Amino acid sequence: MVARPLSDNARHGIAVLAAVGLALLMAAPVLPDPTTRALGHAGNDVWNHVWGFWFVFESLAAGELPVRSELLAWPHGGSLWFIDAFNAVLTAPIQAIAGPVAAYNASVVGNLALCGVGAYALGWQVSRSWAGALFCGLAYQTAPHLLGQVVNGISETLAAGWLPLAILAMRAALADPRPRTALAAGVLFGLNGLANWYYGLFAGLALLGLLVRAGMQQVGRPAWGQKLREMAPLAGLGGIMTLCIVALPFDLFLESMSAADAIVTRDPDFVRRTLVEHNMTDLISFFRPGRHYSPDLKAAFDEDLLVIVYLGWSLLLPAGVALVGSARSRALSWAALTALFFLLALGPYLYFAGAYQSVGGAWLALPFLWLFEAIPLFGRISHAYRFAVGCTLGLGVMAALGIASMGTRRLAARAAVALCGARRVESLLLSPAPMPLPWSDATQSPVLASLEGGAVLDLPVTLPVLSRSRFILGQTLHRQPVPFGLNDPLPPYLAANRYTRFLVVLERTRAAVLPTQLPWMDLVAGRAEAQAAGLRWIVMHKAHYDADVLARVRHLLDLTATPVHDDAALRIYRLDSL
Repeated sequence: MVARPLSDNARHGIAVLAAVGLALLMAAPVLPDPTTRALGHAGNDVWNHVWGFWFVFESLAAGELPVRSELLAWPHGGSLWFIDAFNAVLTAPIQAIAGPVAAYNASVVGNLALCGVGAYALGWQVSRSWAGALFCGLAYQTAPHLLGQVVNGISETLAAGWLPLAILAMRAALADPRPRTALAAGVLFGLNGLANWYYGLFAGLALLGLLVRAGMQQVGRPAWGQKLREMAPLAGLGGIMTLCIVALPFDLFLESMSAADAIVTRDPDFVRRTLVEHNMTDLISFFRPGRHYSPDLKAAFDEDLLVIVYLGWSLLLPAGVALVGSARSRALSWAALTALFFLLALGPYLYFAGAYQSVGGAWLALPFLWLFEAIPLFGRISHAYRFAVGCTLGLGVMAALGIASMGTRRLAARAAVALCGARRVESLLLSPAPMPLPWSDATQSPVLASLEGGAVLDLPVTLPVLSRSRFILGQTLHRQPVPFGLNDPLPPYLAANRYTRFLVVLERTRAAVLPTQLPWMDLVAGRAEAQAAGLRWIVMHKAHYDADVLARVRHLLDLTATPVHDDAALRIYRLDSL
């Protein structure tokens, strides 16, 4: 009996199941308890994002837009647009049942699966090769850059699956211009931008490329001008759909950052310094295997964030095949788009082998700098290396074309299997992204739920900002305001108040005991002022202290506050009336 070949629908179903299965496999470390284990490194942005999921859910449940928080930056609060509000809304039903950690994990897993599905769908549309499209999806889903973002806990950057779907829809609309295809393109373009503003820009660059290619194909053909005039209303229809989706959220996002009380800001000087001093993109890192990072933030700033742009030779080689085989003509436009993303990913100045390259005594400027200075919204981009997502997608589509050009379907399938194996080996042995992915323990003491009636100060204050963000997770239990924002090293109130400022001094000093003469007048006045402003609780997280510092701070708090709880992890004080 001769086996009947699979239908296209069956093949597509297998691809979807493969993407979901791979996403679950990557999330295996948290599956034993997804409500207390969060994917990502505990010293990174995991806690800020888990808190953000909770904040959006609680705001919407209270019938409020999540654009301001009185719970952060005590005693004043401030304007805030949580950067992953899109996924927080999508996972709200999960949060209602299982809490914010489970919702965060579901977002990570769902977006990784969508990356595989979206890239597969685009690879299939372009190449009509199931084997090539499968590899395209796998390569995109396991991109080292995206896996590095899982480690970093930056959940909105994992929503990269909307990008290939938006490009797919735009291609379909240009190939078959009808109201239905125009609407689909507008919706997917809008959802892609709403999921991540960077990816909205990437889709815009892809659209420009598609329009240029379509224009070049139509010039000189009969009635090409008439065809362009007919397409204009459809383009307007798609644009209106996009605006309906992104206009209000984008306006709220910009307003939240420019507000006088903004909790998160992106002023031009900060963005420029971040680009040049913190988020450099080393040209070598795109191609160099191994645990090399661009830059090594652990060595430079004692941060655990991973900046990964490695593309992988298991992807580069089959993509290169497309440029020398029978698929060359179709691959050239994708190569041009990939080259554009690659060039922009390098940032404002050429950084090579750990140093900026100079010409005539000045750093060698790249096109990113011109766009950064000429276009206001482009000037808010502080992570040029995220353009690596576009590079990976372009190379994945080229790889699909390269596999499709390998003769028979059977030969293409064998090549895809071999490449998938090579990608897996490369991910385990050569990629800068760690495998298995790390997870962070989100277990909290239930005693935090008993803190009521005033603001909570978690100590120590002097931890690295991202490590200290673990403390704001306690707010999901006690629901009281805290002085910390999402990225401020020392909250202004803590620096201004004489009592809390002295606590910070004690954490930073190297003395083994308290000074013999304490500034009692300042301490009493500062404590009274803090209490009048609403500070009620002080929570010491013992595991984050050196023994000497713990003893010193505890001694002062024992003299100035009332201890109400003590266990191996926490010592909690209440500020009573004097």
